[in-house]
Amino acid sequence: MKHFILLFLALTLSTASFAQKKKQGDKPAATAVVADQARTKNFLLKTNRFTGHTHRAVFNTKKFTGDLGQMVRYERHAKKLYEAGNYQEAVYFSKRARMYGSAALAANSAIATSDGKFSAEEETITTGMPSDDELEKRLTDAGSTPLTDESLMAGNLGLEIK
Repeated sequence: MKHFILLFLALTLSTASFAQKKKQGDKPAATAVVADQARTKNFLLKTNRFTGHTHRAVFNTKKFTGDLGQMVRYERHAKKLYEAGNYQEAVYFSKRARMYGSAALAANSAIATSDGKFSAEEETITTGMPSDDELEKRLTDAGSTPLTDESLMAGNLGLEIK
């Protein structure tokens, strides 16, 4: 009987030391969301719709701040990166494009659509995004030249995603 009690205690203690109780409020570890082709395409399409909305607002009010030009410039570069398979970089440039779009809408006293906002998944995908200065440097190094808002009033912005 003595051996049985010792064996029982030994097994109970060893099991208890390996088992970890889940504390209240513990959340499962978040899985990293990566910018794969499908997520990146959806991100860019959402930015493209927002660009169309921004373009219409600037076209109607004629308040040219340069933000629409920057938005289109960044989104065109994001499109090139997407087509080259560089999805993470494409998402960074597309996010920056939306930020310029929000600034353009604010300057034109227009209301942003939901496409201008970032979902929780989009925020996760863009974690670790380079600074604005670093993105501008990369864009300039790639040979992209600034665009004016006025030059974009005529029509097609060249942002179609295949």
